[in-house]
Amino acid sequence: MRLPIFWRLTSGYAVILILFVGISSYSIIQLGRLSSTAREALDMDNRLIGYQEKLTDVFLSEVRYAGKFIITHTGSLYEQFRQFKTDFLRYMGESQLLATAPDVKARLSRVEELHLRYQDLFDQEVRYVKVGQPYAESRFQQEKEKVLESVLGELDRLKRQLQKNLHDKLETMERVGHVARTIAGLTTLVLFGLSVALSFVISTSITTPLSKLKHILMDETQETLNSVSDLARIPEIQELRDALHNSKRKLQKTAETNAHFVDTINDQFTIPLISLKKRLRYLNEELAEKITADQKITLEVLAGETERLIQHCTELHQVPALPCMDIKK
Repeated sequence: MRLPIFWRLTSGYAVILILFVGISSYSIIQLGRLSSTAREALDMDNRLIGYQEKLTDVFLSEVRYAGKFIITHTGSLYEQFRQFKTDFLRYMGESQLLATAPDVKARLSRVEELHLRYQDLFDQEVRYVKVGQPYAESRFQQEKEKVLESVLGELDRLKRQLQKNLHDKLETMERVGHVARTIAGLTTLVLFGLSVALSFVISTSITTPLSKLKHILMDETQETLNSVSDLARIPEIQELRDALHNSKRKLQKTAETNAHFVDTINDQFTIPLISLKKRLRYLNEELAEKITADQKITLEVLAGETERLIQHCTELHQVPALPCMDIKK
């Protein structure tokens, strides 16, 4: 796949960012579940347990003042009874509004029915007391005791149910927290390893073609860069290859121009210099007895300089051309 270096790095960072966002989102969701469960436990179960205790206390006070009123027929005791009755009804209404679990609602409804049954029995007794009519007091007392036991039993079972619900929610919070910690820890390790591996892959995909290109350039081999498939995978490296190819063509053209110039210099200077060297040798041999010592030295110097110029031209002609590296076919 041909991807620029910018998009290779960007895609790698994007993958890591998406993974981090994923684990962060999961942590946020789990924390939200813990928060909602804790809020539900505090706002519902814990408060309902408090209402259950209040209902138990208020109902017991209600029964106590009702019994005292039946015995003493005192109006203040009846008012106290009515006050506790009002409190019981208020707590019952608040509890029913707060409860959401079907089993809790069913127990509250049962308690409410039993409370109404007790109120009916007490109201019947009050009517008999007010008119002074004899009635089966023991039977009413037995009925009220049964209702009392039933109400207290339902309230006790309600409390145990609420405590069980609260305990289940606390266990759920602990379990969710443990799972969240475990998954977060494992995901962090996996994410760290994946990030390192992804960084290594991206770095290798960039550095390997550059290293191969450097190897080809430094070793001045005749290996074609087209034969290295990695070089064509990254547009930037391909552009670098094309730039090197253009530079190579310019260097080859310059080298050819210089070689032609050297050949021209060699043709125009070496042959005349060789001819001059022969003439100087001839003069030196023919006029050896006629010329003075200074003239002989001059001829030798001219011959030496001519020989040196010929040597320079020969060396210039023998200079190797720049190595032609096949960068691009």
